[in-house]
Amino acid sequence: MSEEFFKELLADALGKSPDELGKILGEAGKVCDVFVQRVYTDDSLRNFKWGVSVVIFDGDELVEASTYATFHKWNLAKRYARALADFFREKGYETHLKGELGE
Repeated sequence: MSEEFFKELLADALGKSPDELGKILGEAGKVCDVFVQRVYTDDSLRNFKWGVSVVIFDGDELVEASTYATFHKWNLAKRYARALADFFREKGYETHLKGELGE
């Protein structure tokens, strides 16, 4: 059964653009990854702040990659990252939380 489905999928995929295939396969056109990571403030890599960065794709196109905020406390960075993720989900993005979340 699965072999037949795969053959039909391949036959249907011929001649379709990546965007069309993405819609067929259920891949989101708009993806947002929200990262919590250390942003070092010195060359010795001893002092750091917690950064919250966002990487946004529309299909294969990189739309934005930037650090939105830095915090002295990890809990604040984690809460901010979750709020950003909720915001982007509401805007229709497939959103993923990544990085040092401690979960």
